[in-house]
Amino acid sequence: MNFSKKLIKPILYLFVFSSLIYFVEAFQSIMMIVTALLLISFAKFEDFKISRKNASFLFSFIILAFYYILFYSSKSFKLIAESLLLFVIPLLSVYLYKIETFSKDLKKIQFAYSICLSLLCLYFLGFYIYDIPNHHFDWYLARYNLEFYNKIHGTYICLWIAIAILFLADLTSSFKQFPVHKKALFFIMFVLLFSGLIIYNSRNIIVGLIIISGVRFLLLKKENTTISKKLIFLVLFAVLAVVLLSRRYIEDIQFLLDNSFKNSTRYAAWSCSSKLIYDSNFMGMDFNLIQDKLNECYAPFHNPELEKFKINSHNQYLDYMLKGGIFMLLAFISTLFIKIQYSIKQQNYLYLSLTILFVISFITENVLVRQYGMYSYFLCDILFLGSILGNKNHSRNEIEKH
Repeated sequence: MNFSKKLIKPILYLFVFSSLIYFVEAFQSIMMIVTALLLISFAKFEDFKISRKNASFLFSFIILAFYYILFYSSKSFKLIAESLLLFVIPLLSVYLYKIETFSKDLKKIQFAYSICLSLLCLYFLGFYIYDIPNHHFDWYLARYNLEFYNKIHGTYICLWIAIAILFLADLTSSFKQFPVHKKALFFIMFVLLFSGLIIYNSRNIIVGLIIISGVRFLLLKKENTTISKKLIFLVLFAVLAVVLLSRRYIEDIQFLLDNSFKNSTRYAAWSCSSKLIYDSNFMGMDFNLIQDKLNECYAPFHNPELEKFKINSHNQYLDYMLKGGIFMLLAFISTLFIKIQYSIKQQNYLYLSLTILFVISFITENVLVRQYGMYSYFLCDILFLGSILGNKNHSRNEIEKH
C-alpha cells in the first residue's frame, strides 16, 4: 500500500500529461487503465457499501453491462470496460481523499493540466496564424484545417480547454496573494486558453461557461462574498470577443431566419433517435443496430451530410436511452444530480462547475462515446468525485484547510 501511495503523484501527472500528446491515443488509454488499477489497489471492498450517493453510479454500470452482454458482440466487453471506467472506478477515488499526499498535490495536478492545455492552445494559435493564407480568417475553413491536420474534434478540445479554464480560475481565487511573476504567468495562460476557445469556438461549451459564470455569480452573491467587478468584466469581454471574432453566431441566426430547424442535421439526429427510442418501447435496443437504424431513418431527409457521415444521436442522454432504455437514462441523470446536490452542499464549486459543463455538453454531443470525452470525464471524477462521496471531513473545504 505504501508503494502504491508513492505512485499516485507520478501516475496522475502522467495521466494529465497525456492530454498534451493527445494524438497518441494508446498512451491515454494506458494511463486510464493504470489509474484504474491504482484505485483498485487502494480499495477496501469489505468496507464498501451501497448508499444513496453511489447507488445510481452502480446501477448505470449494471444496466449497461446487462445490455452489452444480452446483445453480445466482439465489442461488448470493450464497452463494459469503458462503462466500468466511467461509473465504478471513479467511486474508488474516495480512498484518495484519505491519503495526505493526494490532498497536498491536488492543486498542483490542476495546474499541470492547465499548463498542458495552455501549451496546446499556443500550438493551435501558431497553426492558425501560419494557416491564414489558406483560410483568410474564414472561421469554417480555419476550423476544418485545424481539425483535419491536428486530428481532434473542435467540441472535445474546447471541452478540455474549458476544464483548464475552470481549474485555473479555481487556482487564482486568491489572486491578490500571488507574486507578480505568477500573476503574469496566470494571465498569459488565460489569454492562451481563451484564444484556443475562440479559434475552435464550440457553441455549447461557450454557452456552458456563460451559464457557469452566472451560477457562480449567484452563489457568491447569496453568500455575501465580495465579487470582483474586474472579473465580471473579464468574463463579459471574453464572451463578446468570442461572438465578434467568429461569424458563426451571426450565420446561425441567419440560418434560423431563412430556414427551418427541421432542415438541420441536429434535428434529423434527435428526431430519428427519438423515433428509435419510441419503437423500442423505451426499453433500449441492440447497440450493434443503432447506427444502421439511424442511417435508415435519415434517408428521407436527403441530406448530403447525413448520407456521407455516420451521424450518431449527438446527444448523450438520447444515446444512453437508446442503449439502456428509460432506466439507464434515469440512472445516468441521477449520477449528475448527486454530483450537483452534494457539490452545492459541500460548497465544492469547482466540481459543481465541471458537472454543469458536462451536463450542457451532453445535450449536443455523445461525449462519452469518444475516448477524448471519456478521458476528460474520467479525469474530473477521479480528482473530485471522492470529495463529495466521503464523510464531511473529506470534503474539499476541509482539505484546503490542512
